[in-house]
Amino acid sequence: MADCCHSGQTGGRTILSRTMANISDAFLDRLSRGKGRIIITASSASEVSKESDDLKHGYFAYYLLKGLKGAADVDGDGFIDVNEISSYLNREVPEAIGQRQHPVKKGETEGQVVIGRVR
Repeated sequence: MADCCHSGQTGGRTILSRTMANISDAFLDRLSRGKGRIIITASSASEVSKESDDLKHGYFAYYLLKGLKGAADVDGDGFIDVNEISSYLNREVPEAIGQRQHPVKKGETEGQVVIGRVR
């Protein structure tokens, strides 16, 4: 994930999580089914990534975190996959700031690539 201006053009910076997680065998099995490499950026190559004092985040980071907490779990299976989070970000971010920022997903996958689970 890259949350920075013009990030659709470069590698940008990454968001790292250092939170300890309680991971089950079923979750690890689900994770191992998908293969591939995906980059999701906050904006296209020609756009600035907008921030909000009210949200205390950039719009991309705010909706990414909200999506990973469950808002992006469209099918209600308790897992967030890369397609769900990408669709969620591509709907919410542009809508929130008047179509001036559009997250970008690049790469290829095989199977479902899970990036989180809803607690």
